[in-house]
Amino acid sequence: MALFVVERDLSNTSPEQLRLEQRSLGSACIRLKAQGRRIRYISSAVVPADGSALDLFGADGAELVKEAHGVAGIQYSRIREILDVTPSFLPRGTSRSRRSLPRVVGRVVHVDREKGTRPTMTANSAPELTRWLTEGQRLFGVCLEALEQFERLQARNQTLEAENEMLREEVARLRQRADVLQGDRSEMIAAFNDLAGHVTQVIDHILQKSEDGENSK
Repeated sequence: MALFVVERDLSNTSPEQLRLEQRSLGSACIRLKAQGRRIRYISSAVVPADGSALDLFGADGAELVKEAHGVAGIQYSRIREILDVTPSFLPRGTSRSRRSLPRVVGRVVHVDREKGTRPTMTANSAPELTRWLTEGQRLFGVCLEALEQFERLQARNQTLEAENEMLREEVARLRQRADVLQGDRSEMIAAFNDLAGHVTQVIDHILQKSEDGENSK
């Protein structure tokens, strides 16, 4: 894989937003890797004086790095391919990361604290360091997948809450409608009873007249 550096403008980006964008980039790389694409989000650096960021990626091509930013929905200034020309002849004390690793002998870590010397690495530590890096990348991927799953579950939970709220409102409307119908039913029953009583009185009156007419004959 080739190395690519991506320049981004952070003049209007808060630290929290930067962390979210880094997480989105990592998630995008994981999705592309799941599709069999070769891309790796290596590191990020910020230039406070310029308000910019430099992100380092390993990928098969610049188009793949562009696609990762498109998937993550992150804007960038430009993408440039770079070459790692760190010389191999530099002494170990000259070329060292800002976080020094303990000196490893076999599988035992030794740190000389009494003499106040900084820990160093031996030639035998390369396999162990490779294992640490591989395990770190795997754990990073697991963490990103867990974050993605959490976000999906959170979105699903919000959707269910909205649906539950709609259902509660619908139930309230149905109960109100049922109360109205119950009131209408009671009024109809009362009106029907009044009508039945009136009809009964009319029939009784007619029958009474008929009986009186027969008796008069």
